[in-house]
Formats: sequence, structure tokens, C-alpha cells
Amino acid sequence: MPHQPQPSKRSMTWLLQYLRPVKWRMLALILMLLVTTGLQLLNPQIVQRFIDRATGSGALSSLLSLAGLYLVIAVLNQLFTVAVDYLGNDVAWRATNRIRSHLLRHTLRLDMRFHNVKSPGEMIERIDGDVTHMSNFFAMFIAKIVGSFVMLGGILGYMFVYNWPIALTMTVFTGLSICVMFSIRDMGVKASQAERQANAALYGLIEERIAGIEDVQANGGVPRLLNRFHRAMRSVFLAGRRAWMLRVMPWNITVVMFTIAVTVVLVLSIRMYLQEQITLGMLFLFFQYTQMLNEPIEQLGDQMQEFQKAKSGLRRSQELLTLRSEIADGERDDLPAGPLSVSFEQVNFGYNEDQRVLHDVTFELKPGERLGLIGRTGSGKSSISRLLLRLYNLDTGTIRVGGVDIRSLRLEALYRRVGMVTQDVQLFDGTLRDNLTLFNPDLSDAEILATTERLGLRTWIDAMPGGLDAKLASGGSSLSAGEAQLFALTRVFLTQPSLVILDEPSSRLDAATEATLQSAVNQLLERCTGIVIAHRLSTLDQVDKIMVLRQGRIVEFGDRAALARDENSAYARLLRTNRQEELA
Repeated sequence: MPHQPQPSKRSMTWLLQYLRPVKWRMLALILMLLVTTGLQLLNPQIVQRFIDRATGSGALSSLLSLAGLYLVIAVLNQLFTVAVDYLGNDVAWRATNRIRSHLLRHTLRLDMRFHNVKSPGEMIERIDGDVTHMSNFFAMFIAKIVGSFVMLGGILGYMFVYNWPIALTMTVFTGLSICVMFSIRDMGVKASQAERQANAALYGLIEERIAGIEDVQANGGVPRLLNRFHRAMRSVFLAGRRAWMLRVMPWNITVVMFTIAVTVVLVLSIRMYLQEQITLGMLFLFFQYTQMLNEPIEQLGDQMQEFQKAKSGLRRSQELLTLRSEIADGERDDLPAGPLSVSFEQVNFGYNEDQRVLHDVTFELKPGERLGLIGRTGSGKSSISRLLLRLYNLDTGTIRVGGVDIRSLRLEALYRRVGMVTQDVQLFDGTLRDNLTLFNPDLSDAEILATTERLGLRTWIDAMPGGLDAKLASGGSSLSAGEAQLFALTRVFLTQPSLVILDEPSSRLDAATEATLQSAVNQLLERCTGIVIAHRLSTLDQVDKIMVLRQGRIVEFGDRAALARDENSAYARLLRTNRQEELA
């Protein structure tokens, strides 16, 4: 089981590393934001001159020139604002998509113990939902922080040139606002994490119930499901409300401080105007700059909220990335050519520490031999196949493939030589070709069609509109049970494995379809070692060895023909009584 690490102490530099590939776009974004800020600072000064010239009987031509200049600057400012928004979102998606890719790749490499306790809905929220909340941070955080401080510096710089008492008032207000925001910037982080966790639980519930919709409807579980859904929604609402209230606290404080600052500046400005120390245009300029001062302060407050949401997503993402799979990749890449031998040496295994599934399992298969596994549900048949594919680590003992301990093999090397056909066939949203090859572009259409012809699937493919280009929906609803199993066999056949595991491939088929499938299985097993997990004894007519499992222990192992002749063997008793239920 992946261990749960302590919360990461790494700084926000972890996030900033994803901005390196877009650093030039980021630089262009900052430059455009600086230009936009300069244009915003310029327009109030044009209005101030316009007012002063208008009240002082200025020439009409100069007034029209100022009005035209104001219009040009306003249009340019709007164009740069649109460009900043576009480039900011472009930077955000480029950066956050790299995080999503990193998280998905890491999650797919975690072992099955992790995936058994995480629903797909929860993982979607972890990989996409949390990262989406970082996107605004990536889009504008650095640019707006820089732009806000430039705006503040420009406004205060101008004000100190024009009137230092008002500038000092505005500086004190600005300094206090920034100090307050930074001192309480993490106030809503934990609450935002709880909000994300509540959302993950909700999506997990929805995904789980939709996946089991037949059972829910058939057993009258819709009212109970809605009750659980409403409780989960209430948790999302309560967690979201608390997180929002804590995140907006910095903004509420700055609003109060800004109101006080505007009142003080207006009182001072009006007093100076009445004493004829400043002109009407200058009074407007002071008021306008005071109003503009609120914009960067609000932006800083908004970015503090985005920072808190981003930081909650950051912590959850880092927490996921610090999990380590118990399946350690080996270093060896070499396996003997041709069919592979298989040996289990005193293998013990359990999915939980207190419940062992396999007890001291020891057997050996020579290259090219076929083994039939027999046992009731829960006897450990599927566990053997999962251990062979290293989906789990065994507790004690050794498993060798081709004489090599599978723990010393690179996982890619193991999967390249070992194939598996399960009862449930997963289809992906894509073409028939994509699903047969699992998106492998190296396999030609000729190879695919030749393989499907051998396995009896060619007629079905030819009947599909578009042939290999036909679109298949995910989930497998467009295939019958027999077609799905032939489909899975084709996938494995195309990989040309040296060892293949068939996990009860005919358990849901009628006799005619089973005969077609058995012919395909025999062709597949002609060139590799095979392990067949049996649900029907008829599927074992062509195997060389039989292993009977009971409660995780080997009851019987030996040559199929010899066991069939031995009247006292468990396999012979099953053949005589045809007690298929003992294998169910």
C-alpha cells in the first residue's frame, strides 16, 4: 500500500517549474501588461488637462486633440487588455496541461492497492478538478502581481510629484492593505482543501452509481442513492461556503480600508480646491487616481483568493505525486526467445495483511506447456495471474518467468512478453483499429486483418460500416459477449506474447460461440506457454497440466491425462460428476 507522506514543505517553486517551457510567452505577457498599465495611468492626466483647458477657455482645437488622444489611448488599452487575457489563458492551459499529464502518468504507474480504494470519479477530480483551480493562478498571478505593483508605484509616484500629503495618505493605505492581505493569505487554504475533497467524494459517488446503474434500478436503489447524493451535495455546499468566506476575508478588509482612504483623500482634495491650491482638473486627477488605486488592491486581493485555491490544489497534487507504488521497476530487459517457462517457489500473498489468499504455492511450467487452473471462487486463481503480471507484489517467495525473477525485470519488458485475456473487455472511444491495437501505430492493417481472419472475427469487421475505421463507443455495448472475447484475443494475438493468461474467457458464452472461441484459443496457444483459468471443464481438453486450488492452496497438480485416469484425483471426480458448480 502506498505510504501516506507528511504534507509537502516545498515552496511554490514546484508550480513555477511548469512555467519554464512558456517563459517567453510569460515575458511577452508581462511586457503587454506593463504597456496596459502605462496607458491606464496616462488617460486620467489627459482628462485633467482637458478639464483645466475647458474651464480656462482653451482653444477648441486643443480640446479636440486631447479628446482624440484619449480615444486612441482607450482603444489601444482595450486591445492590449484583450491580448493580455488571451495570452494569459494560453499560458495557463499550456502549464496546467503539463501538470495534468504529469499527474495522470504518475497515477497510472501506482499499484493496484492504490486504485482499489480510489474511485474513477475521485481521480478525475484529483487530476483535473484540482489543477483547474490552479489555472487562474498560472494565467494571471505573476503578470497581475507585477502589473498591480507597477500600477501602485506609478500612481503613488505621480501623486508625490503633485501633492505629497495626499500621496502619503494613499501610501499608508496601500501599505496597510498589502500587509493585511499577505498576513492572512493562507487563511482559506485548509478550507479550500476540504472543499476540493468534498467535491472529489461527490464525483466519486456519481461515477460509482452511474457505473452500476443496472443494479441500482433493478433493486429499487434510486431513492437511497438520491438521499446519499443530497447529503454529499450538502457537504459540498457547507465546505464551499466556509472556504469562500475565509478566502474573501482579505478583500472585505481592504474594502473598509479603501472607503476610509477615499474619504480622507476627497476631504483633503476639496479643501485644497476651495483654497484654490489646486485646479478642478487636478481635483479630478486626485479622485481618479484614488479610484484607480483600488483596482490593483482588488487585483491583489483576487489573486490572494486564487493563490489560496491554487495552493489547496497544489498540496493535493503534491500529496498524490509523493505516493510511491509498491511495485518497483527492475533493471533487466532480457528474456529467452520463444515460449517462456513459469515457476512459483513457495509463494504467499494476501490483498490485506491479515487475510492471506495464497499459501505456499509452488509449481513449474516448461516452455510451451499449457496449465489449466481449477478452483471455486476465492480459491486464488485470479490472484496467480495478477502476481504474474506484477499488478501486486507477493508477500514471500519467488516467481520466475523464463528463469528470471520477475522483480528484476523492467515492467515494460514483462508486459511485452506476457499477455492476458480477462472476462471483461474494455473498449475505448476510438476506431475499431485503435481498439484492436490499443493505439499502436506500428501494426499494419494487413496484420490486423490476417489475425482477425484466423480468429474468426474478420466477417464481423467486414460487416461494420467503415471496416477498421468504424467508430466504437467506450464501454463495450456495441459488442456481444462472444465478439468481446474474440476482440480481446485479437489484441493479445497481435502482441505476439510468449506467455498468455486466459482468465475464464468462455464463462459467459453459449456452446456454439465457445467452440469458435476455443479454436481461436488453440491457435493462440500453439506458439506460447499458456495458463487457462477454467470455469468450464470443456475448456481444458487441450491443456497439458491441471492445478486444483482450494482456499489458496494447491490440492492437486500434475499431467492432465494422468489425473483424468486416476480415479482418486479431484480432477477425475469432477469429470465423472460434471460438477461445474464447484468451479463457479
